[in-house]
Amino acid sequence: MRNKSLKQIFLWPAVIAVVSFTGLVTALLVDDARELVSNVAIALPILIAAYYYWLKPHAKD
Repeated sequence: MRNKSLKQIFLWPAVIAVVSFTGLVTALLVDDARELVSNVAIALPILIAAYYYWLKPHAKD
């Protein structure tokens, strides 16, 4: 197993966290068509987890 830098480890979780937080704030402050964008942003971590749990093939050892 190769060593990974901190940037490689935490980049995508940080991006997902920022998108989710932005979606939560937008859902609280906006009351129009942008609600769909905030709903998708809030659902993003669930969609990613579902993809990796059910759809992505497991890596071979």
